[in-house]
Amino acid sequence: MESERSSETARGKPEPQVLERNLPREAVFWRVEGSLLNLSAVRPVAFFTWNAESFLERWARRGGVALAALAWPFLYAVHRVFATRLLHTLLGGVSQDRLDLLGEEYFHYYLEPRLKRRGVEKLKEWMATNEGKVILVGQGLDHVMRPLAQFL
Repeated sequence: MESERSSETARGKPEPQVLERNLPREAVFWRVEGSLLNLSAVRPVAFFTWNAESFLERWARRGGVALAALAWPFLYAVHRVFATRLLHTLLGGVSQDRLDLLGEEYFHYYLEPRLKRRGVEKLKEWMATNEGKVILVGQGLDHVMRPLAQFL
């Protein structure tokens, strides 16, 4: 009876019993742009459209990228989300596995050599000294960010 009273709050409700081993590990959010890479939204989409499967599709998508590149600064200034979604419509009709393959190629051939060494060292240092998950946050497509996360 005495132990029950000691675990009650002033209102008479019992306090929740929390064991340390049941607490989730804290996650840290790590911003990709600036710390690890200089990544733009247009460049990966241009790479994906440049490597479209058919000749006609490739040139049609390239024309769309050229128009988007001209309008991008104005659209981005007006509404960032709309501008990014409009840019990503150029990838409509491309299969998921094709985007994954092109994303891996883009990472390995273009982004990996341009990773900021100091940022990667800081991230790896943090991962070595701390427990918990690291969540990479960035504006890049999942098809590009996934190979980056696997590399790190």
